[in-house]
Amino acid sequence: SSIGSFHSFLFFVYSFSCWFLPSALLVQLHASHKSGTTALHKSLTMAAAPVTLCTANLGDISIDKPSYDRSKVTPGIVHIGVGAFHRAHQARFADAVLSLGDEDSQQWGICGVGLMPFDAKLRDVMKAQDNLYTLWSRGPLGDESRVLGPHIEFLFAPEQHEDVVARLASAQTKVVTLTVTEKGYCSKLATGSLDTDLPAVKADVAKVKEGGTALQTALGFLAAAALQRKAQGSPKLAVLSCDNVQENGHKMERCMLEFAELAGGPELRQYIEEQWTFPNSMVDRITPATTDSLREAVAADLKVKDEWPIISEDFIQWVVEDKFPAGRPPWEKVLNGACLLVEDVVPYELMKLRLLNGGHQSVAYVGVLAGHRTVDEAMGDAAVRKFVTQYMDSVGESVPPVPGVDFTVYKENLRSRFSNQVVKDTLLRLAEDGRNRIQVASIPCLEKMKPSSGGPVAALVVSWVRYLVEDTDDKGSTFVRPPDAAREQLEPITTKLYAAAKGGSDTETVRLLEEFLKAAFPPCPEALLALVPTMAKLLVVMANKGTHAMLQEV
Repeated sequence: SSIGSFHSFLFFVYSFSCWFLPSALLVQLHASHKSGTTALHKSLTMAAAPVTLCTANLGDISIDKPSYDRSKVTPGIVHIGVGAFHRAHQARFADAVLSLGDEDSQQWGICGVGLMPFDAKLRDVMKAQDNLYTLWSRGPLGDESRVLGPHIEFLFAPEQHEDVVARLASAQTKVVTLTVTEKGYCSKLATGSLDTDLPAVKADVAKVKEGGTALQTALGFLAAAALQRKAQGSPKLAVLSCDNVQENGHKMERCMLEFAELAGGPELRQYIEEQWTFPNSMVDRITPATTDSLREAVAADLKVKDEWPIISEDFIQWVVEDKFPAGRPPWEKVLNGACLLVEDVVPYELMKLRLLNGGHQSVAYVGVLAGHRTVDEAMGDAAVRKFVTQYMDSVGESVPPVPGVDFTVYKENLRSRFSNQVVKDTLLRLAEDGRNRIQVASIPCLEKMKPSSGGPVAALVVSWVRYLVEDTDDKGSTFVRPPDAAREQLEPITTKLYAAAKGGSDTETVRLLEEFLKAAFPPCPEALLALVPTMAKLLVVMANKGTHAMLQEV
């Protein structure tokens, strides 16, 4: 009978396994044989079930995990803006430093600070998982899956603002790192000075003046902490920006000093000038957003139940200006020297900003409009890949030499990284905040490029215009654009501009393009306005014949 056959099979498995399986599992197999049930199947299924991530369960997790004693780690670093990139980049370096195992390294744990109301969800996950999470780095250089544990504390600023100021003011805190995006600097795009018209800046200046801590901005929290550090006689401090912003340290310093003078007078400004440093840094690691499919893959493949895992490419780099008056972690000693400590970061920043970040913009809009959704898929489109190559070659004229870097090799490596099929970075992620990204990464290149080399930059701007107006690609599929204040602000002019191009009116398209560029990128440089005839031609082609037809004209 079928039951008898099943019993015989179980007896065979049980007898064979006596030589190889642990005794605990043998007991389960024996029970299965005696009962004639499917307990064997249930046992094996249970053995393969993902383990809920928390400190108590680390011993049951098979992937790499912290070897250091987290109970002995203290937070010498406060990080503001605990997003996916921070957890894939700076936190990976911190975890590696702590893994050195010496007593000095134990002081370089991280206290994470969530500034925004939406950070409440991350706070809840980090609390449930004892501030642990999974980082899965994937690519042609190989996969690495590891549970990271450098975050010792997570503070949710909207509710724990007093604790945030106290942690920033603590003598234990020697380095503050930030990933708050350029918007978090509260600066004017055109000048780089503090935007004192921003409601959050006005509110925080007033709050710091009255001695309050219920603040909204990174600048506000740092200013409140500076007052306390000054009163306490705390050690000097380094504030290290890790955003994709050229000369990020200089820009943060300028806004910080201007804010401090408004909120605390000349004395507070002088204190920060004398006691704090603002190193520049260049960060590099492609890190897509966490998705449900990633959570499912981590559970199925890594056997870890993690509510907020991080996926990144396998490449990682950090270039840091070595200005740390109270000491710093030995970042250069870990991850195979992926962190460079240098005197001048600017050449590295320009290389990465103009070639990688600008390259991302070059693929984002044409890729989406051509009907693709991920970066690797778009790079598999020969026309799109050719355009990305053209773009990198043209803006590469504006990048000064970088010690030890062959730009031909660097650009080809970038295209290979963009083609990473396991990371599945989305084009819509790269398309976010287009005006700011184009203005920072692409337009400044024109001043250092040959006039005849501007075609790819013109094509990038043209593709952005169509992206602002249409949410349907060349294949007839719709896509959902992320919220964008600039799109709403520019909608009246972009709608008229695209309609003129669609109608084939060259004269009207040229006139409206000039109006658009002056509205989108003030103060609009002459080098960009000089591209208007080229842009008009490309926009007419794109509006009437599609993305690939436009790319053939570049």
